[in-house]
Amino acid sequence: MNAFREDAVKEVKRWLEPLFLALSLPLAAYWLWLGVTRPSYFYLFIGVLLGLVAGALLSLALIRLRLRAGGDAAGIVEVRERSIVYFSPHLGGDVSLETLSKIVISPSKSGSYNWILYAPEQRPLIIPFAAQGADHLLHAFSALPGLSLERLNRALKANRNVMHIVWQRSQ
Repeated sequence: MNAFREDAVKEVKRWLEPLFLALSLPLAAYWLWLGVTRPSYFYLFIGVLLGLVAGALLSLALIRLRLRAGGDAAGIVEVRERSIVYFSPHLGGDVSLETLSKIVISPSKSGSYNWILYAPEQRPLIIPFAAQGADHLLHAFSALPGLSLERLNRALKANRNVMHIVWQRSQ
């Protein structure tokens, strides 16, 4: 018998990485303060380095947190040898990263988002953000030339009623 509810533990685990990185920022500020009050280049260097690294990683962790939407959508996503496979009762399929031509983020009726992957001569592959294993897609997409995390972040913050093109292969 667990002392904590399972959904509460799952939510805490989702926020653990951003929380840890956010807690490292005051440590960086403390080392910067030590470097200024006791003139020490070592403390200044460590404070600036920790602040920059933790800030960059925190922004990436917050993007990944938005992508790991809560809920359980039907289906399982697997990334195998540069190929994305989505097993689903209704809209399953697969697409290779080499043939991928466009990635779109689309709002769903449930209030979450869907990835829509386009490839020539294939029907679009629709993958809910909340599908099991969908959090591995961002890592797979990082191999695509010109993928911008900033564009992805803007799409997640933008109007929820519009489809957003996140990446498109140059012709």
